[in-house]
Amino acid sequence: MRICIIGGGITGLSAGYKLSKLGHKISIFESGSFLGGQASTIKIEDFEIEKAYHHLFATDKSILDLYKELGIKNELNWYKSTVATYSEGKIWRTTSPFDLLRLSLIPFTERIKLFLISIRLKLLRNWKKIENETAFEWLAKKVNNKTFEIIFKPLLKGKFGKYYNKIPMPWFWSKIQTRVSSRNYKLQEVLCYPKNSFSHLIQTLENEIKNNGGEFFLNTKVTEIIEKSNQIESINFEDIDSNISNIEFDIVISTVPYSVLGKLVDLDSSLKKDMNEVDYMSAIVMILVLEKKVSDYYWLSIADNNFPFLGLIEHTNLVPKELYSNRNILYITNYVEKDNPLLELNYEELLDLYLPFMKKINNEFTKKWIKEFRFSKIHYAQPIFPINYSSKIIPLRLPIKGLYSGNTAQIYPEDRGTNYSVDIADKIIKLIEKDY
Repeated sequence: MRICIIGGGITGLSAGYKLSKLGHKISIFESGSFLGGQASTIKIEDFEIEKAYHHLFATDKSILDLYKELGIKNELNWYKSTVATYSEGKIWRTTSPFDLLRLSLIPFTERIKLFLISIRLKLLRNWKKIENETAFEWLAKKVNNKTFEIIFKPLLKGKFGKYYNKIPMPWFWSKIQTRVSSRNYKLQEVLCYPKNSFSHLIQTLENEIKNNGGEFFLNTKVTEIIEKSNQIESINFEDIDSNISNIEFDIVISTVPYSVLGKLVDLDSSLKKDMNEVDYMSAIVMILVLEKKVSDYYWLSIADNNFPFLGLIEHTNLVPKELYSNRNILYITNYVEKDNPLLELNYEELLDLYLPFMKKINNEFTKKWIKEFRFSKIHYAQPIFPINYSSKIIPLRLPIKGLYSGNTAQIYPEDRGTNYSVDIADKIIKLIEKDY
C-alpha cells in the first residue's frame, strides 16, 4: 500500500521504517529542513548534540528494542545520574531517596512524607484512580503548606506556567514511575545516552527507509488530506517554491499536533471538540558550550519562581566531556505559554536576563566562560491535558478509513519522550495490520 506520513520526527521515522520493512511504499512529508523533530541534532565545533536535552530510562523498552532491531544497540551507554534542587538560595542534592531523608530544607517528618509519597505512587498500578484530581490538589493534601510551597508549587509553576494548578495527577505519577524504575540495586538513577547522539539513530532510520524504497519530502507542507466516501484518497502538498501538488495514498498517518491536523481534514465536530481540549506550552532551550562546569549535577531543578528559567541540565555531568572537545555542555531550559513575552527575546537579551540568576547557582559564572552557544524555540513542546483526559483522548484510528493520528497528546499520562514516540508508532502499525 502507499502510505503517507506527515511529520519526520521519531514517530514518523519509526513508523516509516517498520512499514517500509513490511513492503509498503512510504512517503514522509516534513515541513522543516531536517528530520528527527525534537530529537534532531545540531553540529557544534566537531560534535553533534540534540537541540533539546535527551536521555533514555531503563524502562524505555520501545526505543531500546528499536536500537537492537537496527543493529546499533552497542551505541548505548549507561551513566549514573546526579540530581539536585535549587531552593531558598542553596543547591540541595536530591539524587536518591536517602538524599530526600537528609533534606534539611524541610522538617524531618515532612521528608518521611515525601519518601512515602514516592513509594505509594510507585506501587500504584491503576493511575485512573487519581485522574479526577490535579497534581496541585493531590500533593497539597499530602504535605504541609511549607513543604508544598518550597518543593511542589515552584516546580509546577515553573513547568506549566499559568496551567500549574490544572495538571492531572497522573502526569506526576508517570514521572515517579519512570524515575524510580530507572534506579539500580543501590537506588542510584541510571540513564542511557548514545555515544553518537541521537543523530545516528535518525540517520539509520532514514537510510533504512530509503533502502526499502521510501521517499522523503523536506521543506514540504501538507496542505490538505482529501477523502472520498469517508476513505483516504490523496493529499495536497506545497513545496518550498510554493508549488502545489497532489499524490494518491491508501493510508495517511499524521504525527502533527491536533491544531495542525484539524486544518488539513474535516473531522467530526465532537472529535474536534475533544482535540481542542489539549493546549501546549512552548520550550525555550539555550545550549552553552563552556570552559568550566556550572554545578556538580546533571539535572538541577529550580524550585524558585523568581528565576526566569526552569532548570539546568549539564549534559557533561552525565556524559564524559572528552566526547565534546573537553568542553562543558549546559542546557538552560524553560517552558512558557505560547503568548509569553520571553518568546520574543533573542539570545543576547535572554542571556542578559538569565545571567544574574546563573550567578546565584555559581557566583563565579561569567559570559567569558561561554565559547559557543545555540538557541532554539520549540512550539508544541509540552501538551497540557485536562482532568479525566483518558475519557477524551483521541483514538489512534480516526473515523475516516485509512487515517491515523499519533502525537504527544495521545501518550497520556506521559507527555513526551522518544520512547513513547516509538511506542505510538508501533501501536498504529498494529492497527494498520488489523485493518488491512
